[in-house]
Order: sequence, then C-alpha cells, then structure tokens
Amino acid sequence: MKFKKAIIFLAEGTDESIVNEVIQWCKKFRSKLFVLFVVETHKISRLANLTHQKIETLSKKAEEGGWQLLYLVEDAAVEQDVRTSLHLEYGSATHILKKYIDTYDINIVFTKRTDETKKIFGASQVPVIGL
Repeated sequence: MKFKKAIIFLAEGTDESIVNEVIQWCKKFRSKLFVLFVVETHKISRLANLTHQKIETLSKKAEEGGWQLLYLVEDAAVEQDVRTSLHLEYGSATHILKKYIDTYDINIVFTKRTDETKKIFGASQVPVIGL
C-alpha cells in the first residue's frame, strides 16, 4: 500500500514526543505530512466554566500553543526533507479529522495515544497509528 499523504493529529496537551517517529516514517515512504492541530471548542467551553475564565482568552492561548507546535513539526520535517502542510482548526476533533481525510485523500493517521484516541480509531476510514 502506498502512503502518499499522512496526517499527524495534534490537540492541546500533545507533546513533541511522537513528531520524530512520524517524520522518519514520512521520509521513508516519501509521504507528504499534513499537520493538523485542533482546538476543541467543547473542551474550551467546559474549561472556561470550570475556571471562570473567558472563552476567548482560553481559545487564544490554545491557538498560540497550537501554532507553536505546528511550527516545531514543520521545522523538524524540513530538516528531514519531508513536505508539510500546516492546519489549525476549531471544532470537534473527529469531525475535522474525517473532513481532512476525505478532502485531502489522506492514507494514514498518526496521533498521540490517549484515552480519547479510541474515538479517532473508531471514526477513521484509514489506518490510525497511536504512538
């Protein structure tokens, strides 16, 4: 099977530990790497209610952290001669990921293994690798 297009799914709380493995995999298979960070709006709303902070403040903080992570992945990929496409979206992770798989004809999904990863495994129509 050819993996021309891979996507790494990132969300708030994802660290950089999986990045190098994914980049090496993309380099080996000559895959273009779509890097997707999702600011999950329902989590932001819930956190705002719990902490009595403004949704806008928490959203901005999450977005800034997302862009930092996206640029870190891009820099690491460029060093390994892996093509990237950076994306930041607001909404539900599973819905956005499905949209990206369909829209960009993604062949494989990489994500950090967490309790919520099960939703991604269940919602994806392509192979998902949890690292």
